[in-house]
Amino acid sequence: MTIDFLHANQTRPTLRWRRRFPYVASKTTVIETVMRSYARYNRRLAEKYYEWMIAMHYRPCTRVNYRRALNLFIDYLGPRSVTKATHYDIREHIVEISRQGKALRTTYSHLCVLRAFYDFLTLGGVSSYAAPRFLRLRYPRIIGRRILGEPQVQKLIDATRTLRERALIEFFYGTGCRLREATHLKVGDVDLEARTAQINGKGGRLRVVLLTKAAAEAVRAYLGDRTSGYVFRQHRPIVQGSLTIQHGLWIAQWRDYSGPGPRYPKKLRSLGNADAVSQASARAAFGALLKDSILVRPAPDRPLSHEAVRATLRNVGRRACVGEVSPHMLRRTFAAHLYDHGAGIEVVQKLLGHTSFQTTLLYTGQGTGRLTETFERCHPRAQIHEPEARQQEANQAGEDRK
Repeated sequence: MTIDFLHANQTRPTLRWRRRFPYVASKTTVIETVMRSYARYNRRLAEKYYEWMIAMHYRPCTRVNYRRALNLFIDYLGPRSVTKATHYDIREHIVEISRQGKALRTTYSHLCVLRAFYDFLTLGGVSSYAAPRFLRLRYPRIIGRRILGEPQVQKLIDATRTLRERALIEFFYGTGCRLREATHLKVGDVDLEARTAQINGKGGRLRVVLLTKAAAEAVRAYLGDRTSGYVFRQHRPIVQGSLTIQHGLWIAQWRDYSGPGPRYPKKLRSLGNADAVSQASARAAFGALLKDSILVRPAPDRPLSHEAVRATLRNVGRRACVGEVSPHMLRRTFAAHLYDHGAGIEVVQKLLGHTSFQTTLLYTGQGTGRLTETFERCHPRAQIHEPEARQQEANQAGEDRK
């Protein structure tokens, strides 16, 4: 893998260059001497790496995060070249990020981005060595994140008010899907009779998830008679129009969305003199005009935004008095409850779509149900009163038989 545009000027210097710069051996050195800032050069390298990420089929959100981290590093370097940055420069940049109040996990992710970027430059022959590889940062400690108990999940479901809120809560808790997987789910990928859904997960990996009976019923009620498009999509409210008095006349204003669009002009109608026509008569005439009009703007063929989903879950969580609720919290709750009720770790891993066994352990390790059961069964001090309890149960069973 080579980056051809970087070595285009490495040719033998002409007579004109020798007269202007007699002490310079090549054009490359001349360019480095005259050039005061490598800012554009660094941007071009970052753009080349962005194109390479597209060729490697990185997710759009991953490309955005990588570009943001690279832009911060390029802004930090200023006029200096990224190809001549040392591990001391990388360390100073990491220190600067930490001084801004970034968490250790965020700082570590920035270092990982720089390592991947410099690996790209090194393999392309642009940089002599990968400077970030000579820097070691403390690995961020995984802190157990909050999960919901089963009573809290029930309170969350009971606090829903609309069909979409109910479908979102039931779907996230019933399938354990990620946010992007749920928002990009098509109606054709869901089989409500078999209670299954085909999910396009990370890295384009397809998997089949199972829906609970409650989740299937909630999604069916939310979809209604829809047979195509995204499952969770944006909705447009009904626009009633307005009836006002302007210059002594009743003026009706509304938009009719029955046309082809995308622009829908506003319609105006005069309903008579305000002194001669009463408000009730004007409203009746206005209602007759609206009967032949479509007042709901056509919904766009795009999924529900991530922020809209997060805001919906936050509002339902506050309404249910269970605190902040997020899609990933319901995903962790799904895994922990499955594991507590006896599901094997391999089953949970397959339903979550994890490729790493260790990642699944981070999800299932937060459940306390099986931990308590195992402790009560295996600890010797927890078994002191078990023989007496078993004898009482046997005596009670004998009395029942008599």
